[in-house]
Order: sequence, then structure tokens, then C-alpha cells
Amino acid sequence: MGNPKVYAVIDCRVSDPQQLKGGSLENQEMAGRFLAERQGWIVDKVFRKPHSATTTERDDIEEIIAYAKSRKKAGVVISKYIFKSIDRFTRMGAPEYWPLKDKLEREGIVLADTTGIIQPKRNSLEHLGGNHEYWWSMSSPSETAEMLAAHQGRQEVRDILTRLVGAEMKLVQEGYAVRRAPDGLKNSSVLVDGKKKIIREPSDRAHFLQKAFEMRANGGDDAKIVGLLNAMGYKTPLYHRWDRSDKERPKLIGKSGGNPLTIKQLQRMIQQTEYVAVIYEKWTRHRPVKAHWDGIVSVDVFNRANRGKIYIDPDSFAKAKAGDAVEVRHNYSPWGKVKRIKDNPEYPWKCILCHHCKSEVLASASVGKSGKKFPAYHCGGSKSGKRAHEYFRIAQDEFEKNVRAYLDSLKFDEGFLALLELHLLDEYRNREKEILVAASSIGHNVADLKTKLANKLDAFGHAKTQTVRDMLEAEIEQIEKDITKAEGERGRIEITEKSIRSFRHYAAHVMEHPSEILTEADNLFSRRLLLTLFFEEIPTYDQILNGTPKLTSLFKLSEEFSANKSQLVTLRGIEPRFTP
Repeated sequence: MGNPKVYAVIDCRVSDPQQLKGGSLENQEMAGRFLAERQGWIVDKVFRKPHSATTTERDDIEEIIAYAKSRKKAGVVISKYIFKSIDRFTRMGAPEYWPLKDKLEREGIVLADTTGIIQPKRNSLEHLGGNHEYWWSMSSPSETAEMLAAHQGRQEVRDILTRLVGAEMKLVQEGYAVRRAPDGLKNSSVLVDGKKKIIREPSDRAHFLQKAFEMRANGGDDAKIVGLLNAMGYKTPLYHRWDRSDKERPKLIGKSGGNPLTIKQLQRMIQQTEYVAVIYEKWTRHRPVKAHWDGIVSVDVFNRANRGKIYIDPDSFAKAKAGDAVEVRHNYSPWGKVKRIKDNPEYPWKCILCHHCKSEVLASASVGKSGKKFPAYHCGGSKSGKRAHEYFRIAQDEFEKNVRAYLDSLKFDEGFLALLELHLLDEYRNREKEILVAASSIGHNVADLKTKLANKLDAFGHAKTQTVRDMLEAEIEQIEKDITKAEGERGRIEITEKSIRSFRHYAAHVMEHPSEILTEADNLFSRRLLLTLFFEEIPTYDQILNGTPKLTSLFKLSEEFSANKSQLVTLRGIEPRFTP
């Protein structure tokens, strides 16, 4: 009876798909076949795949075991597992090598390397005859060499990754890029001292990010920003999806991304410091450094867009060279240390200053013995601090009558409205190009959507099954909604000179009564800002009584103003806003 046939599999492995382009797999297969031929083994199958040997989740080993079990059912017993060397089998060292080896041996599969380190097991009692065999008597004379080779494989991985990752960390700390660029930027190679290094530069999608930063810096609402960008054709970046069932030749099966922008995505993008040329991550030890490229937005725009969530100190940024540290603060506001006065709509004029300490007056209502409330504005009486001065208290009615009487006496300086119209026209000319670019982008997007709609309608006409028709109908409905939204956004941003003149007449009608604007303001913060439109500095109560606040050049005191506090009117108002 002849020798039984011995069947083997050959495992050819590289660490990642990029290495498939070289000849490593072919060389490994050639060495494996040479070993099998020399030993008289039959090669049943060759496995060729990219798989990292530094992971403990070895689905490639499970694949070989499953194959061996399936072949055993067909009468073919796989008993040999051939690979190039132990460091190709695993790079996780002896702690990972022995469990994998034992797992295969329990399935009747013995390891064999083409370098010849692994030797067959021997019985340490065989010289005594009688075929005495125990678990402890069976061992391989190459166990120590195998352990050393496995350890060297792990050490090699450590050395390789230390060199690679260490070099990348050093580049990041010097202000260069090493990872995939965020949306709106792209990687570009530059030569520095004869070495290739990576920087960022604007991509063809940068205008979307610049528009988002600009609108948010100017106080734009996130929902409106998202609506405009989507109308301009913004879609999230596309990434390939692969079918890797064939390890050697993965197939492109689709793409991910290409979705409309959401508010959460916008808020994450706005906080990315790389758009202002600052690298801020764990590889810089969370120490922000200035990058070797120019940002697509300025530091001022970035700070205003983030509204204190992330604040880059302009002075440290201006002084820093590429690779130097930049000061970054979180949840920061220049007014963060200023005590904020609680807004109370029952006391709208708490923004007026105290004539003693120049702090905003306080307001409250005391309760008399009868239980009746006596509301008033007041300040002073504290034992320490700015308000440690003589206490004064003025009844709410009297205080507000005096403030309104003064505000009712204000009017625009002659010729202001004509100058306002000229100013708005100048602003329109300055932003006309920007408006046209946005409108053009929306126009292109609308055209693309209409083309897509026409294709869907054509496909709907040729659909034969109800299921397909239902799917196409849902897609057509969504495209029609997208077109309606985009056209609405285009109409909203297309400001014309006619629109500006209409606003001029509207301003003339409303701003003849400045007190109405201030009274109608939504909250204390808005009222503070509006006061700066009328006054060079917010006035004290005494200045209002005496008619001596420092007015801006837009207003002058009406000649009809007098000390007669009976000239009061019931307040209404509106807050004009215009963003050219």
C-alpha cells in the first residue's frame, strides 16, 4: 500500500491592499509550492489576501479552517498550512502565535513555514519503545526558535510603527498635514529641504464653507444657512464603498455621502480649526499650532462664526510662525467675566446707566403693608463694590416717562436718509458679485435637479412594475421639493436696487419715531445694541433728564424738547433690520 496523500493549503498575505500592487504574493506562492513539492504534498488551494497580522480578530484563519472542514466532507483532508515565515503568520508575538497554532492543530492542520524554522513534534519517550505517548512528552524541538521568531515579528512591527507614526506626529507638530483633508480643503504635496510634505489648500468646495462661515459670523441662523447651502447644491463628500469578499481584487460597488447638509454637520464643520490654518489635535498634545498653509477664512470671521465656542486669540495667531503655538480658548466671550443683569420684560430700561457708578440700574418691586407692589428702578446702597454709593430709587412710571420723553424728542439729521440710500447702494455694489455667485450656484443646482427630474419622469413612463413606479414617484416628489426650496432661496437672496429703495422708504417711515424701535426690542441685549445706534455711549439717567447724552451723528435733539414731562405717548415699535 502506497503512502497516503498529504493535502496542503498555501497562505499568501500582505498587510494592506496597497501592497497587492507589488510581487510579494507571487513570491510567497512560489516559495510555498517549492516546499510542498519537496515534501511530496499536494497543494489543494492558495489563499491570497490583504490582512493585517497585528490583529487578534483573524477572520483569515477562520476562513481556512472553514475551508478545511468543507473539504473533509468531500473526502480531502487538509493537514498542512504553508506560509512564508512566522512573522507573516502573526506579528502579535508568542502570546498570539501559540493559541493560533493550537487552534489549527486541534483541527488536524500542522503549520509549515518556507524558512524551515518550524519542525515536526517528537515524542521524548520514543527511545523507550512501546509507543508510550503523553501530552507533555510531545513537543517540537523548534519551540524556542518559533517563540523567538514570533517575538522578533512583534518587535519589527513596533519598530516600523514607531518610525512611521513618530514621523507623522512630528510633521503634525511642525504644522504639516498627514490625514485626509476636511471638506473644503485638499492635500497638496510640497518639497521642503528635498523632502515631500503635505499641506492643505482650498478645494473646489471651499466656497460652501466660506459662505457658511460668513453667514454665521454675521449672525445668520443655522437653519437658514443650511437651507441656502443646500439650495446652492451642497452635498456631503462622496466616498467609495467596496466589496472585499474577493480579498485580492475588491470591487467598487457604490458610494456613500452625497446627502444634503444638516445643522449638526454645519456646527461640527464651523468648529474645525484647520479652516483658519490651526492644527489642534491629540498629536499636538492638544497644543494648537499654526499650520504651513493659509486658511480659507480669517481669524476674525472664524471667531465670530463660532460665537465663543472656540476662540483663537488674534494676537497670538498674528505673532506665531508655522509650527508655533497659538492660544485657543473654549466657551469664551470677551464679556464672560462681566456680571450679566437678568432680562426682565417688566423693566425694559435696565440698560440705562446709574449716574453714580455708571453701572446698569437695577429694578424690583417692593411690597407695602397693604400688599400693594411699588415697582422702581434703583442703584447703590451696597457695602462694597461698584454700587457702594448713595442709594437712590425712582418709581418705575416716573423713570420710564422721562426716558420716553427724551427719546421721543430725537429725530434724524437732515439728509440722513439720502446718505443711507447711497450707503446701501455702495454695500450692494460691494456684495453684488458675491450675491451673483450664490444665485448662479443655485441656478446650476436647479438646472441639475430639473435634468434629474426629467430623467426620472422618463423612467417612470417606461416602468413596468408598480413597485418601481412607486419608488420613482417618491424620488420625483423629493426632487420637486428640492427644486421649490432652491428657487425660493434664489428669490430670497437676489437683492436689487429697487429693493434697497423700498427699504429706504420703509426706514423713513419707521425711524421717524426712534423710541418705538427701542421699546419694541426683543430683549435687554438687543436694546443695548440699539442704543449704540442713537448714542456714542449709553447715557446715564441724569444725562437723560438734563438732555446731555452724547448722540451719534445720525440724530439731533428736537427743538421742541422741553422739561414738560407731559409730552408722552403710548409706545409701539419695530426693529428694522437689513442685510444687504
